[in-house]
Amino acid sequence: MKNIKVKILMLFALTFIVSSQLLSVEDIILLPRLGHRKGQIKFNHKSHTQDFGTKCIDCHHSGENKKCSTCHLQKDQGEIMKLRDAYHQQCRSCHKKTSGPVACGKCHKIYQ
Repeated sequence: MKNIKVKILMLFALTFIVSSQLLSVEDIILLPRLGHRKGQIKFNHKSHTQDFGTKCIDCHHSGENKKCSTCHLQKDQGEIMKLRDAYHQQCRSCHKKTSGPVACGKCHKIYQ
């Protein structure tokens, strides 16, 4: 009986470890360049969620935690705006409300 309890406990622990690794997100996400000459954006996911209290649904408006580029492509697709416009609308509207950076060079930087 004790052996079964230990195995069950180990199974739960393993499941927790694996699922937490699958749900983890990089602290810094390098957003894709979208055909412009401005610098690439290093999005600090960790500071947005931990320091600023941003919730998943604030950015992942579909309710699913998937990449923006899953739905938003390089060009408008009917009602779905292209990726660059989606980033600008989502990020800049929040930044305007929270006194975050809105000038191009504050987010678009040249990294070497």
